[in-house]
Amino acid sequence: MQVLRAPTSRCTASRATPAGARRTVAVKAQIKLYTNPGSRGKITEWYLAELNVPHELVFLDMRKGEHKTPAFLAINPFGKVPAMTDGDLPLFESGAILLHLANKYGKLSADELGTAAQWTLFANSTLSDAFFNDRQRPTQMPVMLRTLNDILSKKLYLTGDSFSVSDIAVGSYLLYLPLFFPDLDLTAHPAVWDYMQRIAERPTCPAPYKEALAEAMEAAARRQGASGGAGGGMMSKLFGKR
Repeated sequence: MQVLRAPTSRCTASRATPAGARRTVAVKAQIKLYTNPGSRGKITEWYLAELNVPHELVFLDMRKGEHKTPAFLAINPFGKVPAMTDGDLPLFESGAILLHLANKYGKLSADELGTAAQWTLFANSTLSDAFFNDRQRPTQMPVMLRTLNDILSKKLYLTGDSFSVSDIAVGSYLLYLPLFFPDLDLTAHPAVWDYMQRIAERPTCPAPYKEALAEAMEAAARRQGASGGAGGGMMSKLFGKR
């Protein structure tokens, strides 16, 4: 198991020395996110960064079976990532993790919790199937994009004028599209296209999303007669260039 700390994962506290001076000591992060570069863990990584919550990233090597160890199966009995521990609380499923974090850190009122759950469940079921189920994609992807385009033509973000956990959930799947379908022309849905660029500009947006969208923008510019170049590929974006 390879353990890496996120930029915000180290908390510090001051402790008095006998002489009255103060020294800084490391405090262990309460939250551990178990993930893998090619998983939906990027969604939960993004939200933790957005909240600026101290956390530790634990990257599991699936080829070595680290997701099937007794220690990890105690967190997620199904052996899937992402999964998270928040103190003594184990959680799995990216949507559950998002909603737990939003609720814990005071981002949702009672009514907003329902709306956030609506969009999170939609993202992980209806939208995911429409994009990545081979049988559904030909008919359902256009429906999803048209409907989201209509919604986003009336507001900056899914729930209004402010970026929220709903945008993390749905926006992540939209930003997957240039990764998995680099030839897809999303400019046919201008409100969705603008929204994707808007959320990708956030400093906390994961690098693979930003890079894939940048290439999609270059491709769109070339289609419109502008010059530019794109390279790379999905695997190198997810796992890094070798």
